Amino acid sequence: MSDEAPNFVERIVCLANSRKIAGRCVAGKRMGDQSWFRPISDRPGHEISEFDRRYPDGKTAQLLDVIEIPCIEERPHGHQSENVLIDDRFYWEKKGRASWQDILALVDQDADLWANGSSAYYNRNNRVPEALIDEDGGSLRLIELDEIVLHAGPKAPDFGNMKPIVRASFEYGGHEYKLDVTDPEYERACLEKGTGEYHLKSVIACVSLAELHTDGYAYKLVASIITPKRAGA
Repeated sequence: MSDEAPNFVERIVCLANSRKIAGRCVAGKRMGDQSWFRPISDRPGHEISEFDRRYPDGKTAQLLDVIEIPCIEERPHGHQSENVLIDDRFYWEKKGRASWQDILALVDQDADLWANGSSAYYNRNNRVPEALIDEDGGSLRLIELDEIVLHAGPKAPDFGNMKPIVRASFEYGGHEYKLDVTDPEYERACLEKGTGEYHLKSVIACVSLAELHTDGYAYKLVASIITPKRAGA
């Protein structure tokens, strides 16, 4: 690693460490002003690799870790205004771990989940057409839910796609949602259990609005599911 210093270092609580093609999508909130922060790489897909999120002891950053991340510059991209380019010459540093009470204090109160009314088949209110994307509205939300239902089953059986995936349904702000899940731990746990519905009570979820897809929509994803048990409460 370089002996030079990074341009700046951000200390965050990791609120998402979700699955992404060729890596992870990491996001969190700054410890100071509680603003959103998404570290990105300089790769075309902006994914964070296993090496990017490695600590000096060889372990890798995990959900709910308090992390110091060396950075080069802010790199907003469309509605993903939270993006910051990491300095990959340096290891990340773990400074602690957030508790359930810490996470509760970071919840976005009365947050909207972007424009509603557009649904891909099998889902509900899960995408935003390009014309309705507010580029000043940000792309990350941390919300508190009384219950979330995880659905494990084939992706699109009516179209012959039987590959199993996990979706999450919940009610928030008077609207019903059913979104794809990219939290790797809950995704794996549900797929191991097999086709079915799995109910969780008292949940804090990080919901992300992904980059604009080639079909002209940005898709909403459940990037993390945090329960009191997962937070060690």
